[in-house]
Amino acid sequence: MNKNFREMRGAGTVKRTVLLSACILCSIFLILRGSVAAGGPGTTSVQILKTDMSPRAMGMGGSFVAVADDIYTVNYNPAGTGQLYIPEASAMYLTGFEDSKLQFLGFGMPLPVIGLAGVEKAGMAASAVFSQAGKFTYRPIADDGSVTSVDMDAETTKVLSISYGEKVYAGEMKIDNYTAKLENYLGFTAKYISSELLGAYTASALAFDAGYLVREPNLGLTFGASVSNYGKGVKYLNETSPMPVIGRFGLSYEKPTFMDQSVLVAVEYDSYLNEALKSGRVGLEYKFQKLFSFRTGYKLWEDNKGLTLGLGVHHQGFALDFAMSLASAIFNTSQVSFSYKFTGWRVSEYKKDTQYRDQEEDKPKPEKAAKPAKKTPVKPQNRQEPEKKKDSDFFWID
Repeated sequence: MNKNFREMRGAGTVKRTVLLSACILCSIFLILRGSVAAGGPGTTSVQILKTDMSPRAMGMGGSFVAVADDIYTVNYNPAGTGQLYIPEASAMYLTGFEDSKLQFLGFGMPLPVIGLAGVEKAGMAASAVFSQAGKFTYRPIADDGSVTSVDMDAETTKVLSISYGEKVYAGEMKIDNYTAKLENYLGFTAKYISSELLGAYTASALAFDAGYLVREPNLGLTFGASVSNYGKGVKYLNETSPMPVIGRFGLSYEKPTFMDQSVLVAVEYDSYLNEALKSGRVGLEYKFQKLFSFRTGYKLWEDNKGLTLGLGVHHQGFALDFAMSLASAIFNTSQVSFSYKFTGWRVSEYKKDTQYRDQEEDKPKPEKAAKPAKKTPVKPQNRQEPEKKKDSDFFWID
């Protein structure tokens, strides 16, 4: 009875998780179709949210929505936080045109509890982005005709994010003669954005990301989709500027070659919904002996199109990554990051409720076993009776 009940409950969980995944995908597509009327390039606020914030992703042309397996997944696809199997921390520094700079700090880890879908441990990550868009020089003319020079920050932005992701379903699907193993992940991100223009005009806003991943580990194939920066916009004084909403769709394929080497290929299509822009991205990563990673990529259909290159050096849990773009002088940027994975640390084991219930069901069994325990003192008495007979026989012999 209990077994049948668990099987029925498990089947219901599978149906619910599959239905939830379908709902999230439909929501992503509806958001993409129902976005506000698009303006021209650069008409949205907080343009740094369109920047590739990962040397690994940037080295692969920004094609990362279907890779999403490290701390930088918070910038591309929050569903990837469900793939964080050990704690990871990273710091990144980006330099761009003139004095523009960007810093990223992030930490993610698997949680010691099973996710809401009851399949596997969930993952969570927190990140902070700080950017400076360069200096603006203001030269006011005094009444006496003298000119003074005042330098101020053109724009400074702060973005604080928290992401959550988990595996919502894992099962098999038979396609002709092949049995596919599917792993589905969902994730969400909440962002707080604060911006300041010319040191005088401030604004803040909330934005949200949603992401989905489905993996076939036997084939090394992954599909990823996400919507980033969905919100009402940033309001300066009486004017509200829309957020740079980005829809991403991508595929990745990873395969071991020989020894400890592997190759990863990724393609992605990005749509900047509020600016009527699109972008195509292709990336390649080759890992050599788990020590070096060589990356290259190309961006299509955008002003910042061109070749990208990247290099990663790994030793035990440490990683140093570098990337640069080879587009026009205005869009050329370079990034460097330092990351550490806490390989010697594991979250404590967590048992599902069903396991605890099984243990509770086993508790009455010792009570049943305790009943014969009361009879155990009777058994020695039975053994003593023949001994008395032997004694009586002895006396009879006398």
